[in-house]
Amino acid sequence: MIRSKLLLLVSIVGLHMHAQDLDYFLELNQPTTIGDARFTSMSSATVALSGSMTAIALNPALAGLYRQQGFSMNVGGLTRTMYDQDDLFLRGTTNRAILPNFGWVSKDPESPMRLFFVYNTDHAYARKFKIQASDANSMQLPIIDYANGTPPEFLADNLGPYEDMLYQCYAVDWDPDNMEYVSTADLTSTDYTHNYFRKGMRNRITLGAAFQQSPQWYFGGSVQIVTSNEDVEIEHRETYNTFSDLNYFSSTEVWTNMSLGISGNLGMYYRPVQLLRLGAALELPQIHGFNLDWETTFSATRPSVSSSAMTAQGYGTEYSWGIITPPKLQSGATIVVGRAGLITAGHTFIPHSWTMSTGRNERYLAEIIDSTISNQHLFALGTEWRLGPLILRGGGQFSPSYREGQQAAVGYSLGLAIRSDQTTVEFGWLRRIQRSQYYPFSKDYSDPFLYQMQEAILVIGVAWKI
Repeated sequence: MIRSKLLLLVSIVGLHMHAQDLDYFLELNQPTTIGDARFTSMSSATVALSGSMTAIALNPALAGLYRQQGFSMNVGGLTRTMYDQDDLFLRGTTNRAILPNFGWVSKDPESPMRLFFVYNTDHAYARKFKIQASDANSMQLPIIDYANGTPPEFLADNLGPYEDMLYQCYAVDWDPDNMEYVSTADLTSTDYTHNYFRKGMRNRITLGAAFQQSPQWYFGGSVQIVTSNEDVEIEHRETYNTFSDLNYFSSTEVWTNMSLGISGNLGMYYRPVQLLRLGAALELPQIHGFNLDWETTFSATRPSVSSSAMTAQGYGTEYSWGIITPPKLQSGATIVVGRAGLITAGHTFIPHSWTMSTGRNERYLAEIIDSTISNQHLFALGTEWRLGPLILRGGGQFSPSYREGQQAAVGYSLGLAIRSDQTTVEFGWLRRIQRSQYYPFSKDYSDPFLYQMQEAILVIGVAWKI
């Protein structure tokens, strides 16, 4: 057995290896998908609607509508299920408890100013795949193609750990005459199992203030601290349909990506007439600083060499880098039907091309995003009707496709609340469906796994005023 310790020299090596990294950047850009019970039950159409702490975090002007000191606490759970697109065969399910939201709004009777604090779990990274393929291409092929022409002694320095480890574990041999790496197996006829597990959260702490300029106009601003953490585990194992000296190959990869970011929101709320309310908010770009910790192992079984199983391990030291997400512009309107109920609509616009890197090694991302990602739009509609102390809610949302291989996202929601003089108990449920793709080994971005994601979020909360 041999062992090779390698450094992850630059992030471009790892980021080009797996397509989920681009997904991670795009999910950092996503609007808030998890919130309190009212936000959830109305499909996030709350930019022009008070009574939701998550809505206040997104549009700080809404805090100006509070006439009493307010508190809110919510708990919930998330289930995300992955199906094969063709036959809807179950490929993986993840379940996790979440703390969607808690918050507080102050009220000084002598001042038009309101201060507020809101914690929100904005987004959950939760994916689990088990992909099985027969008579398929090996994950070694794109690595070999990239390594060809580079002698073994220059692999780690000029290319990176994946290419070097493939040679160090004796999965391939070097042909100096043709300047190529060759395998004794037929890598175009491979049976493999690929397991992918990802978990993580994006959380936001918001401190802000709102100001009532007049009975019609409200303005607000906030400062936000955003944290993000992601853990990915990948196991790939393959065998070969044609008998050869190479009997077995496997790879395992574990990496952790953590970030701390800062941002802010500016918002306004306008009541031109009693039955109409308008709201708008600008979420400023989030400036994130990351720490990436990475480790991977390649193993091969070849009876012809001195040991029947060889292993090469690559280690990445903690690598620091940064990214700036694009701004998000939200707008909406609410029509109030007296005390009976209301209808509210919202729109979120995200110009993904505004994504920028703060480090030289990641500047290639801008070109990838510009060429493969378009601007994103999210449309949401919600409604609420009061039947005495009982409040019924519902909504829907739609986000057209903004990248190749990913279809439109569709969601719908339901909820109810029971209200007393000072306390409201709320329930919210949201279901979202989207079809997308994942590249099990993406050096050449071929052979994607097409899947359908179904996500369900259940939130229970209590809101009270003093």
